[in-house]
Amino acid sequence: MVRQDSGEHWQLSGPSDFALRLRRCPLRYVLADDLVRVCTALAYSDGDQLSGCLDLLHFPAEELWIEWDDSVRRAELARILPAGTITGAEEIPRAGTLISAHPSGRSGKLRTFWLARSDPPEPVLAAIETRLDLDGGIAFAPPTALLEGGEVGVGDPRNAAVDALLRCTAFKLDPSWQRYYHAVARSAPVRCAIIQHSLGSVAFDIPIVLALFLLMAIRADLVHVAVPTSRLNAKRARLGKRPLLEHIEISAPVYAAGVRSRLEALGNERRGPRFHHVRGHIVRRANAIYWRSPHWRGHVRLGCVRSRTVELQLPV
Repeated sequence: MVRQDSGEHWQLSGPSDFALRLRRCPLRYVLADDLVRVCTALAYSDGDQLSGCLDLLHFPAEELWIEWDDSVRRAELARILPAGTITGAEEIPRAGTLISAHPSGRSGKLRTFWLARSDPPEPVLAAIETRLDLDGGIAFAPPTALLEGGEVGVGDPRNAAVDALLRCTAFKLDPSWQRYYHAVARSAPVRCAIIQHSLGSVAFDIPIVLALFLLMAIRADLVHVAVPTSRLNAKRARLGKRPLLEHIEISAPVYAAGVRSRLEALGNERRGPRFHHVRGHIVRRANAIYWRSPHWRGHVRLGCVRSRTVELQLPV
């Protein structure tokens, strides 16, 4: 509830509006830190891009929750995209998204949540609703139409692969927040700041969520370990507590550290590569996907190569 100096009241949607849906959500993923780093690296990898594997992706369920340590994600993003920034992200210790997918598994809507640094931590709901269509074909307006209630898009003109991912995504303000911002944001600088902050709070989530879906698509290589809860639930029942949900630990063979390549063989006419870091990258062979973990290559005596950077920008 927002009360302005004029006495006018605004009822805005918040986390409590989604509490029942989250409580009844049948499938929830809480990502380990290693998996957060891998998904971030996978989302912005070299080689066969994530955008070239969209035809293999599906939402794993019609209703699901995904949660992660946002400080780990920010640290990995800072390493991969030194020039990129996420507005106000330092105040977010954990983040998550509640997903409602179409039965086909190829489209869905996402609502983003995070914890604010307070005592105790308080859940916050992003004002933006994200629509994702893996088959593309989304028609969206420029970002300036966000406060008018339109579905808008963002892009990265410097990186075709990331741009292709974002072209499958549309962003729209929650109706209550749209009416509020439309009424109170009078000046152009304030409207621009609201648009940038609103889109910046959710745009970086999409490639990472898609990277997680890609790892899920490689089901043959995932290791599932069921965690038995029968004895613990029996004790909880005697104490009058609710039983724990079914719990499965899933691990993927993508965490192995890459090995340094050997130096060029003596007598080879080709000059050896300069010392550089090879980012993790996807290799696709038809419907098979391989993940090459990050590694170092080359020799320091031949020089040093610095990595590229990628920036997400609003289209002009």
